[in-house]
Amino acid sequence: MPNDVSDEILFYEEHASAQSLKSTWTRLASTYGCIEVTLTKQRLIIKAHWYAKWLINLLALDQCHEVPLSRIRDIKVKGKWHAGIGIVDVHFTTPEGDDRILSLYLRKHTKFADAAKALLSEHSA
Repeated sequence: MPNDVSDEILFYEEHASAQSLKSTWTRLASTYGCIEVTLTKQRLIIKAHWYAKWLINLLALDQCHEVPLSRIRDIKVKGKWHAGIGIVDVHFTTPEGDDRILSLYLRKHTKFADAAKALLSEHSA
């Protein structure tokens, strides 16, 4: 978890879901309520809860990432999923230089997208 003032938390959701669009295998799996999403002024942290981390890693689902703001290429709201949960696609570049899209299923999807887009426009200005 971020701990210095320059990395203050702008958005946090504890029981989100994620789906990696990396491959057919990763598209088949979602982690309903097992993902924690934290957005700070410096980075986006997407990680699994302790009880799901081993399975996500074992199955190579590509759902856990710590992405510096400079590597985020785009944020797109894809619409509603169900029960007030919205889908936001995060397009970023991995440290290895690979393009990646991760779909986040969030209750506060609009708040996340607005905060992330504001940061991206601030960063590119």
